[in-house]
Amino acid sequence: MSTDGTSQPPASSGSSASPREAYQRVKRTPELPAPEAVKLRMMPIAAIGTLLWAVALVLTQIFRDDLADSGREWWGACALAGVVIGLLGTAGMAVADRKHRS
Repeated sequence: MSTDGTSQPPASSGSSASPREAYQRVKRTPELPAPEAVKLRMMPIAAIGTLLWAVALVLTQIFRDDLADSGREWWGACALAGVVIGLLGTAGMAVADRKHRS
């Protein structure tokens, strides 16, 4: 605490601006307008992701024996989980898109 009762250290001639002065300088700068929100439908994006998981599921079933020989038979279960979660996500995005359009 300085001798005049303030908690601020006395300003020296070679120091940078105090936090209060820096805030006032930043506060004076003009504010930029907020950008417009992007209106993008999410359901097609989720549907494409689900379709890719479905393709992976079909491929894991075609190459099931090769995957089992190399210890990667769990890939089929992973692809199935991707399809199920993708279907739930696609349904959720369809509801959200409908809500945002109206």
